[in-house]
Amino acid sequence: MLAVLRRGGDIKELLETQEMLATHCADNILDAGGIMVYATCSMLKAESENQVKKLIEKGTVKTMPIQGHEVPGFEDAIDDNGWLRVLPGNLEGDLSSTDGFFVARLVRK
Repeated sequence: MLAVLRRGGDIKELLETQEMLATHCADNILDAGGIMVYATCSMLKAESENQVKKLIEKGTVKTMPIQGHEVPGFEDAIDDNGWLRVLPGNLEGDLSSTDGFFVARLVRK
C-alpha cells in the first residue's frame, strides 16, 4: 500500500477495490466448501483484518482457522480468529527478518 500512496494513490479507492475483488471471489467464484486465502503484505488492519471481517459479516464465507502445524515457525503469530499476523522483527531465529504480513483462510458456506 505504501507504494500506492507514494505514487499518489488514494487509500479509500484501494480499500474499495480490495473489498470489491474479495467479495466477487467469495460470491461468484468459490463453490460451497471452496477455500479462499486472503493475504496482504500490509501492516494496516484496514487492508487486512477489517476486509476479512467485512467478508464474514456478509455471510458468504467463514474462517477456516490456520493451525500451528501448518505454518512451522509462525505458530505464535496465529490470533484468536485463526488468522496469521506477522509484524516485522517479532519472530525469532531465521525468521527474524521476515516482513509484516497477514493471512486468513476462508471457506464458502
